[in-house]
Amino acid sequence: MNQNLPCFQFSFPVDGLLAEVNHRMKDYLEYEYSELIDKLRFEDLLTAGSKIFYKTHFLPMLMMQNRVDEMFLSLSSKGGKEYPVLMNMELVNKDGKQTIQAVGLHMAKRNKYEKGIIEAKRAAEKALLDNELLLKMKLKLEKQQEVTEKQLRNLRRINQEQEEFGKILSHDMQEPLRKIHLFAGLLEGRTENDGFDPKLRSYLQKLLDLSEYAQELMARLQRYHSLEDRINESTTGNLPAMIHSALIKLNNSGIAPDLSGLREVEVFGDIPRLTWVLGELMFNSYKFRSKEEPLSIMITADIIKDNFYQVVENAYKYTNFIQIRIKDNARGFPSNAEGRVFGLLQKFHPDSGKGIGLAYCKKIIEFHHGHISMKSI
Repeated sequence: MNQNLPCFQFSFPVDGLLAEVNHRMKDYLEYEYSELIDKLRFEDLLTAGSKIFYKTHFLPMLMMQNRVDEMFLSLSSKGGKEYPVLMNMELVNKDGKQTIQAVGLHMAKRNKYEKGIIEAKRAAEKALLDNELLLKMKLKLEKQQEVTEKQLRNLRRINQEQEEFGKILSHDMQEPLRKIHLFAGLLEGRTENDGFDPKLRSYLQKLLDLSEYAQELMARLQRYHSLEDRINESTTGNLPAMIHSALIKLNNSGIAPDLSGLREVEVFGDIPRLTWVLGELMFNSYKFRSKEEPLSIMITADIIKDNFYQVVENAYKYTNFIQIRIKDNARGFPSNAEGRVFGLLQKFHPDSGKGIGLAYCKKIIEFHHGHISMKSI
């Protein structure tokens, strides 16, 4: 045995103890020759995992092929230190015994290189995955941009149409109504002086009334249409103070709401517009009150959690909203009217107004990212 080779060199009978071990192997494994030769088997020097691999895979191959090259095993020193070793083994006949001769090369930096390779592989896989995700996100973003572009174009078209509609309401439709009212008034004056048929005079009066109604309706529609241009900057307001301010403007002693259920009193938004909404809702309660019993109005307010996204599908962002409930004992609305009460020009009572007030309330609330509903009980 050449003791100067820069590798591990050893031999042992197939069914026996170590017969030869070179100095390099002895020194690495921290044994004396007296502790190795004819005292330990080769598998006694292996780690637990390598011992299983040697017995179940390495040794059977060696017995069948008489030679095994470049098999990796880990040797364990007397002190427990592990040495990864690349083994070549050969089965020979020596002195009439089947003997295994072996050389092993200590792979001192194998773990370090393997770790580096594994980390590099993981980094490459992660970069590939990130790149795939980026590509998917890019495609998704491009599709979303296309959707947004279409929505913006549609919104611009709607805004342009609304501007044109506003001009029609403010001038093109108002001017003919003013002239109708003017000429009807002139004719009415002549009927009084010239002794016109009373029936004709009544027709002229109806014409005057209808033209006044149409003018007022057009003015209200114009205000409804231009609401977004007149929304004030959002500020913090006090709900009881807002209700009190609305009551002063209503100037109606028959409206005296119960505010004992106000658990939340701070409101953020266009305070003058929200105050108007409160007044309009209380006035509706009064207008459609029951004739059999005094009007009772109770206003409560709580903080609730609700999804901010009301239109976007599969999007969720729960945030705080103030929920204001106005409960009264008025006549209410027909059961089939619940989904239409806040629609434009909707009327459900003979003494209803122009059908714009509640629609105006709905538009103001929606400008505050909220929603309004009605339920008869």
